[in-house]
Amino acid sequence: MGDMITGGTNCIRRYSYLVTKMKFPVSTIPTFVSLSNLTVNLILLLIVIIIFALFGFAPDIYMLQLPFYILLSFIFFTLWALFSSFIGAISKDFVNLVKSFITAIFWLSGILWNAETVAIPWLKKLLMLNPVTFLVNGFRNCFINKIWFWQQPKRLMYFAIITFILFLLALWSYKKLRKDIADVL
Repeated sequence: MGDMITGGTNCIRRYSYLVTKMKFPVSTIPTFVSLSNLTVNLILLLIVIIIFALFGFAPDIYMLQLPFYILLSFIFFTLWALFSSFIGAISKDFVNLVKSFITAIFWLSGILWNAETVAIPWLKKLLMLNPVTFLVNGFRNCFINKIWFWQQPKRLMYFAIITFILFLLALWSYKKLRKDIADVL
């Protein structure tokens, strides 16, 4: 997930030759970066499934929701890449800011610990508003907790609202900055 956040932010700068040397649709670059990260995630997810099976946890019916969470993570991180890549192409400081915040996002998202176990109610609610926490808990629910995504409708609604806001921000940054990117790079 960290590669999807930082790679999405830096993708137009990384593939600047596509923008400056030829007429190339700039909006497709973040999508291709998300697709390449998705293939890596699918391979890693397959390895996790194999490891779980080797330790006696055979795939069960709860793993049917894995495609749902894969799709949600692809949509969210593609929208993030569309939003942040245009700003990152204009300002290298934004890329550095995202790289510095990725560690905080990692520790606050509950990847290494379960955010459900936080005892302070307002802090737990705040942590659950993080869309990365929703995705991490979703994958954890498939493998460990055995909870369906429709059993937590509020969290799904929060995630949908944040994703929609990110969609609007991605549209805004695309419309505002797409003409200036070739000149800046």
